[in-house]
Amino acid sequence: MIIDTHLHVWSDDFSRYPFADGRETDEGAPVELLNETMAAAGVDKAVIVQPIHYRFDNRYVAECLRRFPERYAAIGLVDRNAPDAPDQLERLVREDGFGGLRIHLARADDPAEWAALTQDSIWRRAEELDVCFIVYGPATHLPAVEPIIARFPNVPVVLDHIGGAPTDEDPPYPLLSNVTNLARYPQVYVKFTPQAHKSALPYPHEDTFPTFRRLYDAFGPERLMWGTNFPGVLKGVGYLPALEMFRTHLDFLTVSDKGWLFSKAALKVWKFGD
Repeated sequence: MIIDTHLHVWSDDFSRYPFADGRETDEGAPVELLNETMAAAGVDKAVIVQPIHYRFDNRYVAECLRRFPERYAAIGLVDRNAPDAPDQLERLVREDGFGGLRIHLARADDPAEWAALTQDSIWRRAEELDVCFIVYGPATHLPAVEPIIARFPNVPVVLDHIGGAPTDEDPPYPLLSNVTNLARYPQVYVKFTPQAHKSALPYPHEDTFPTFRRLYDAFGPERLMWGTNFPGVLKGVGYLPALEMFRTHLDFLTVSDKGWLFSKAALKVWKFGD
């Protein structure tokens, strides 16, 4: 089984599912395109991450879950400052089948706001519901969220896009260390997604491989997950090449490691069709 743990979809029906800022694009990224793309690459399941285009309107992703419950899990967005934010999370989980929420570290005046004591209520609800948080932002911001990760050891946390680390740092790798330092928390996972934009070499971007290896050494294979960043990947390395980069070219991964990377770690965090 292969699970893509990081991608986005949005409808091309802008009247039914308008973007939060009222903008329209030339093309959508509907779930039908995702289905076709995954099928062509032999990918079985995926975790849909609520696109920022919709902000806190999770309806389209909820519809995708209703239509394809065995194929998709999902991550939503809620206003963390809303008085009923924990209840919003519970509705997304119980009524729509979502598996957690995303934290946008860069979308706050101070990223430490995400770890304030005022956020404990929504983390406590996540713990009760057995769902996760995924974290998106530059590696510079990760220390700011560490206190709440430490306070809630039973809430899985998944770092998007290798934790926002660069791939061209010199020792002692200060920004990458912000990511690897979180390996001390057993509930923290890392997503391996293509880092072509951080590479000076053509595909398969071998100059990024040492960073993947350092993350592997820090977290171990059982806390690594593969993802593509669909639909953006279609205009970058391509969907199937984004799979083959890790399945074929990252030669330090064993057959057992790939089992964790491509499905087993994800199945520890998300449920599909339950």
